[in-house]
Amino acid sequence: MNKYIPGERCFYGYKLNTNENIFSSSKNCFFLLKIISKNFNKFKFYPNSENLHLIKIISKIYNLNENNIFISNGSDEGLFFLFLLFKNFKIKIPKKSYPFYKIYSNFFKIYTKEVNYKNILKYKHIIFPNPNSPSGDFYKNKILLKKIKKKNFIIIDEAYSEFYNLGFKKKIKKKNNLIIVNTLSKAFSIAGIRIGFIFSNNKIINKIKYLKQCFNSYTIDIISNSIAIECLKDINFLFYNIQKINYLKILFNFIFKKNQKGNFICLKKKIDFYIFFKKKNFFFRFFLKNILRITISKYKIFLLILINLKKWS
Repeated sequence: MNKYIPGERCFYGYKLNTNENIFSSSKNCFFLLKIISKNFNKFKFYPNSENLHLIKIISKIYNLNENNIFISNGSDEGLFFLFLLFKNFKIKIPKKSYPFYKIYSNFFKIYTKEVNYKNILKYKHIIFPNPNSPSGDFYKNKILLKKIKKKNFIIIDEAYSEFYNLGFKKKIKKKNNLIIVNTLSKAFSIAGIRIGFIFSNNKIINKIKYLKQCFNSYTIDIISNSIAIECLKDINFLFYNIQKINYLKILFNFIFKKNQKGNFICLKKKIDFYIFFKKKNFFFRFFLKNILRITISKYKIFLLILINLKKWS
């Protein structure tokens, strides 16, 4: 059975091999001790199973009905529930994409067909990230909107959508089968607390809630819930960080002659390029034989990459 292999952990050098946001989370989280003290008397109780306060904040930010929102322990758990929910369908997943799609398919023994990312909208019952990881490919709004109007379910993994646009959450309707998966791990810089979302119509959300209750009613703890709320309330800080990342992304795209929309650049480079930079303490993510992913970094690190790139060439 396939298993997920995370990026190499390193405690020195420049860690650019996982897609965590290089910038810090909201300054509101500096009041963590105050958050803990406020919730201290709640620790003896189980957390709220429905995450009602957090859902209210999300519904206001994204202008969605509260019945259209499901909170999960990271987006990976949300994907787990979705693959379980649609295990009787023939699902199409993209080649060279997020490995958990294939892992969950194998786990649930789901028949899946791997297709090229650029052709996936030709099929029905599909799941794909937009923008894609690790390739950085993406679909423009007009092309996706035509597909959303179809009756067959379409699951869009929007883990990196904030770095491109705000995604398609507003296109959730009562009668369409659009399902959006999102996370606070990337743009909001709080990968460590594991908060993910699913947005869809009320019928699908209720089915996912039922599945959750069969596994674990209390997937989000009190502290994680409180930190997520503080970060979501500070939405302006999110946009401030995204502007900085997008500026640096323009520089990376220019240097490597790409047009990618996540918080990373995907390159076709051989192992010697990877080893050269690893010796210089730059840790990139190496996929397959020649696909390399570099997380967007701070400007000083960008300059160091540029200097070493000249040495390598």
